[in-house]
Amino acid sequence: HIGAHKTASSDLQNVLYKNHGLLAQAGIRIYGPRYLRMPGRNLAAMFGTSWSENAAPRRKPQRQLKFLAKGRKHMVLSEENLVGNLADPKGRTVMPLYPSAESRLQELVSKWAPVETDLFLAVRDPTAFLAPAYSQAMFGGLHIRPRQFRLKNDWRSVDWAEYVDRLRSVTGLSNIYVWRQEDYDQSQQQIIAKLLRWDTGDALQIIDKHVHRGLSVSAVQQTLGAASQGQTGTLARDARRAFPVGDTHKLFDLFSESAKRKSRDIYADQIARIEKMEGVTVLRPRAVDQNVQDDDPQKG
Repeated sequence: HIGAHKTASSDLQNVLYKNHGLLAQAGIRIYGPRYLRMPGRNLAAMFGTSWSENAAPRRKPQRQLKFLAKGRKHMVLSEENLVGNLADPKGRTVMPLYPSAESRLQELVSKWAPVETDLFLAVRDPTAFLAPAYSQAMFGGLHIRPRQFRLKNDWRSVDWAEYVDRLRSVTGLSNIYVWRQEDYDQSQQQIIAKLLRWDTGDALQIIDKHVHRGLSVSAVQQTLGAASQGQTGTLARDARRAFPVGDTHKLFDLFSESAKRKSRDIYADQIARIEKMEGVTVLRPRAVDQNVQDDDPQKG
């Protein structure tokens, strides 16, 4: 599972973490950022990829897989950073999306062969995708005004169809599964069943809360005001605690209604293109009229 960033990946990972004991009993081993971002435990280091900054890995690929599996028959690796970072230090979202994704995945899948590998990822409406990226830049200490961020990040450059098509070039993948972030709540059980290769039914404990909530309008104003006065530190995180998104403080909206309408149309076309790709399955909510679904731009 490779994300993408800002598509409710943390929510999915937390559900898997919360149920790791049950899943272990069912023969499924789970690894996410809590393990895969520890020193020496990222996938590049463990499997000795060309982009690893570490010395030679301790084990050969098949022995490393066996070590991680701990005797289980199925393993889930969930790490958005595997395919690269979302943005550079100056707040520019890297375009095209994740340019090294296919080469990184190809190297790992080749090392894992003949172990069967499925790929999972979520996509998101371009404007809704970049909006939380603005909050993330602020959390990272880049106190940039909304207009400057929009100038650095053109939502029209977000092309999920082009990205998924590049991923299809990875030889050795069994299946590619894609879902819309906007469908995540309704499709969660279906997504998890495919990811685990196990229909869990009602066995899993689900987390009913937002993870990594963005900034409110008041929090953005507070952060920019403090930065302009020369204050330093965790300004955005402090402002989020003081002015959390809720009934009193609205979620900050980076884009105009006109831009969001255009983005929705382009996004719908991208999804249609992805659905026509051979080897790719788009996971849609079951028994839901696609024309009346409510998008939730706040989750992720």
